Amino acid sequence: MKRLSTMIMTGLAGCVFGSTAYAGGTPPPKSATCTIYEHRDYGGAHWTLRNGDDLKMVSAPDYGTSDGIHRFLYEPSWNDKVSSFKVDPGCTLTLWEHVNHGGHHFRSGKSYKYVGDGWNDKASEAVCECAGLPNW
Repeated sequence: MKRLSTMIMTGLAGCVFGSTAYAGGTPPPKSATCTIYEHRDYGGAHWTLRNGDDLKMVSAPDYGTSDGIHRFLYEPSWNDKVSSFKVDPGCTLTLWEHVNHGGHHFRSGKSYKYVGDGWNDKASEAVCECAGLPNW
């Protein structure tokens, strides 16, 4: 009887205080982001994108701002300004040479203190995608 009481109390404690067991073994991050920076070494102005954010570095159109998967953001002042970026674990940042996924792209699941001469000040779109998290 004492053992049954202990098992019931342990089960109730897990419900009240939350369980730490996850089917995949590793808990998913509570939040995750990708941050782009104006200068190398994470310097200057920055813009933080959440999972599913698609930053188009052009003026906003007169139509919708979501396709149900991505949240579209518009900021023309960032066009051709990205020099470094940070990516949280589980996330991937994709930089596009032109808007609407045009031209060449650079995709990374890790941070870069400098994107290199080939990508410095050349991105016109940035998309952040994080595995296992709901969008926005």
